[in-house]
Amino acid sequence: MSYTLAINSSNVVGSNNNTFQYNFISGAFEAKDCEISVSSLTIPYSWFNITSIYNNKTISITFPYLATTTTLSITLPDGFYQISDINNYIQQLMIANGLYILTSAGLYTYFFQIYLNVNYYNIQVILSAVPTTLTGTYLGYTQPLTGYWSAVAGNGLPTVSSTPSFTLASTGSIASVIGFTTGTYASTSTSQSISGTLTPNGSTVNALLLRCNLIYNNIGTPTDILDLIPLNGVFGYNITYDPNFQKWLPIRDGRYSSATFTFSDQNLNTLYARDPNIALSLLVRKKRID
Repeated sequence: MSYTLAINSSNVVGSNNNTFQYNFISGAFEAKDCEISVSSLTIPYSWFNITSIYNNKTISITFPYLATTTTLSITLPDGFYQISDINNYIQQLMIANGLYILTSAGLYTYFFQIYLNVNYYNIQVILSAVPTTLTGTYLGYTQPLTGYWSAVAGNGLPTVSSTPSFTLASTGSIASVIGFTTGTYASTSTSQSISGTLTPNGSTVNALLLRCNLIYNNIGTPTDILDLIPLNGVFGYNITYDPNFQKWLPIRDGRYSSATFTFSDQNLNTLYARDPNIALSLLVRKKRID
């Protein structure tokens, strides 16, 4: 015979929504030759990949205008970002600062762009040379109405064509997210494509480890791992886990007033979840003697 434990948001303890405590009725559970297994789990995918916690939010981009330059020191708000989301956020700042030009159809043209290159499993940054006049290739384009590249007094296109440059600080930058080494990538007189030389780390969480203080697994380390949960959902939606078979783990003999269940990432780092609304079902039974 097995018994079911149901864990939900009413069991959360602490501030990171990653630890849940189940209090046994009558104040204690007498464990003798018992084992436990995950029956099912639903957990919201609610942890950020770019956050102050990971210190991976900044990038500085320098653009030419007139005979000088201006630098956008960008700090991404805490959130979950795909590479396209980072690119879109930077583009919005370029629009706000008049660092773009418009095609004859009114479409925005940007001179700094970040792309995911699936074929090479890296990230590419495209730096395009900013023209000094809207002729030739850019005939029919228009300047923004306001901002650095507008035609109003004190602003305008650069007097010498060059690309933007960008800097990834040694601490606090998105360098690891986009797979680039830290440092400054200088401007040039012609357009260039720069590929990251490191594996991009778009998410620090690639699987969940569920740990339980009741468990003693004498052949593994740490000894309290109950199960590993793959990420089969996307950010903002639920991850569901229904194991195909029960993986029974031994419970240390003893008397317990409560059981604690903790989620971490695959490297045993703290999971900083934003939503505690999990539904975790566990089975407890006496060990079977085959």
